[in-house]
Amino acid sequence: MRKKKVSETNQLDETIRMFVKFSNYLLRLSTERETSLKKRDYENLLKIAVDNLSFVHSGSVLMVDDNDEFYYLATYNHNNELLKNVKFNKQEMSVRRFRQIYIIKKRSLDLIKDKPAKAKEEDSSTNQEISSIDKVKAFISIPIRVRRKVVGFLNLDTWYDEDIFEKKNFQPIAEMMSKLISISAERFELIKTIKEQNEQISKNLLMDTLTRLPNLKALGNYFDRYVELANRSLNTLYVLYICIENFEQINTMYGPDFGDNLIKKITRLLGNLVRKSDILARIEKYDFAVVTLSRELPRPLINRLYEGMNNFSKKAGIDLDVSIGLAEYGTDSKELDGLLKRAKERTYIARSSERLVE
Repeated sequence: MRKKKVSETNQLDETIRMFVKFSNYLLRLSTERETSLKKRDYENLLKIAVDNLSFVHSGSVLMVDDNDEFYYLATYNHNNELLKNVKFNKQEMSVRRFRQIYIIKKRSLDLIKDKPAKAKEEDSSTNQEISSIDKVKAFISIPIRVRRKVVGFLNLDTWYDEDIFEKKNFQPIAEMMSKLISISAERFELIKTIKEQNEQISKNLLMDTLTRLPNLKALGNYFDRYVELANRSLNTLYVLYICIENFEQINTMYGPDFGDNLIKKITRLLGNLVRKSDILARIEKYDFAVVTLSRELPRPLINRLYEGMNNFSKKAGIDLDVSIGLAEYGTDSKELDGLLKRAKERTYIARSSERLVE
């Protein structure tokens, strides 16, 4: 009786020692880096489980790909080259594996019988190569979940006794392993999502959300580069201020949806009228700015903008009151804000029949 108690204690100590090493490894990964779990990480987790459990002899990790097919990401004590091209669709996977810790035995009609067959289909070289697969009597399937969705399975195999996982009462430990690895995988997924969202936020902070044009802040970033280009190329930097004076009335008359759609159309038009080397930005609700380099006053660009906006106004049947102001770097100001202010002050000139550069 005493020997039995000692044996049970040793078995319990064995699983506890493995679980502590398993959890410590995941904790170290989660605190030392922000990138998701890799093949090497899963191989190390399998090694910890196999090397520290006397009744576990090999293991594998199945992960789902973009086509909802499961493939072998990592293996331990198996021929990885043989299994790397083996895939299973969801119909080939036992439904119960998606719900809980599940023990699959060789005598059952499920995945364990398909694995050697699929491996032979992929590589028919020698039967000796799949001996580790043929040895498997049973394996315990440990689901990996991210946001409640099963994204993979960590499988631990036994070669000698298909009932060993029940005898060792290993299911509770396996459930804790599932929770730990799922928490770790989900943490990395959340970090990735947050990074992507932060990148998008940063991008949006430099971009007008309606027109997808650079906003005033982004224009400031471009401005310094264009000053350097102007100095190197002996060109002069000019800032154009394009103002649609009566857009507020149009927006009130036809509604905000119509106004937003009109702004988008005007944005496309302006994008076609300016040169590819120019920077077009939306700086106010109804105002645009253009930063351009030229060796002389940019008359062709300004007249092209007037003509294009006039033709658009006629075709759309909307009387757009457009005016354009111009400021020159160095003469009017050396700061973007100063140039925009000076160019805006000059837009009134174009509200009559006069033209700024005619």
